Amino acid sequence: MLHHTLLYRFLASACIIFSLPLISKAQIINIDKSDTSDYVSKAKSSFNFSTGLEVDKQQITLWDATNTAEWMLQKKKELLLLAGSYRFTYNGPDDILNAGFIHLRFRHNYKDKFEPETYLQYQWDNKRGLMGRTVAGANMRYNFWKLDKWDFNAGIGLMYEEEKWNYDGVDTTLKPTGNLPIINKFIKLNSYIRLDWKASDNSDVAINVFLQTRPNIFKPRIAPHIQWNINAGKHIGFSVSFSGIYDDAPVVPIHKFYYSMSNSIQVKI
Repeated sequence: MLHHTLLYRFLASACIIFSLPLISKAQIINIDKSDTSDYVSKAKSSFNFSTGLEVDKQQITLWDATNTAEWMLQKKKELLLLAGSYRFTYNGPDDILNAGFIHLRFRHNYKDKFEPETYLQYQWDNKRGLMGRTVAGANMRYNFWKLDKWDFNAGIGLMYEEEKWNYDGVDTTLKPTGNLPIINKFIKLNSYIRLDWKASDNSDVAINVFLQTRPNIFKPRIAPHIQWNINAGKHIGFSVSFSGIYDDAPVVPIHKFYYSMSNSIQVKI
């Protein structure tokens, strides 16, 4: 029964994505870690929570805290992922960083060579001027290989993107008169490659590179992400990660390259 329910959710998500694209709001899409364990006939769920300290570089360097949660549900060949993250910084009465995302992804036949996946995500980042971004899309993922220590896959598809920017992240000398928010709505190509390496029995490294661009104009957003996870026990771990975004044509005149680095403690249930 649950298998059919998840399949119905997949079909419903696809209908929502292609017929009602305005209902959902993100940028570079997060993808879950590939699962190398056997398919399970009985429903299996897992929950991870991490909290840590980050340093970001845009106009100035800021130290901030991040909380991230991820829930996964697996049954046979279906996998449902719900993830969210919230970051905040208080650096004086006039300097507050507020950023985060909510992400929903469904993967069918998630261990086969070819697997379809659909996703919805909402994202915001007030320090950069991103008031809100919605993405809804679908990819076809290809799993090149799954080995004991190595896992390599790639995906490509289409997505609808709607984003709203203000000039909070722009240097004062570059702000235009009026400072009215900019709203963009585009259909974009979305692609990525991912490599997982199990460095030892208690650690692994994940490397992702995402690329998004409009089909008719090649002005890409490229986002590398590297994360090193270390297990300190069955339920406790540590994580070190680096994320960057290179935007060839920023919506507002902020720096083309933006990055964040984080160290966090993970709790696994």
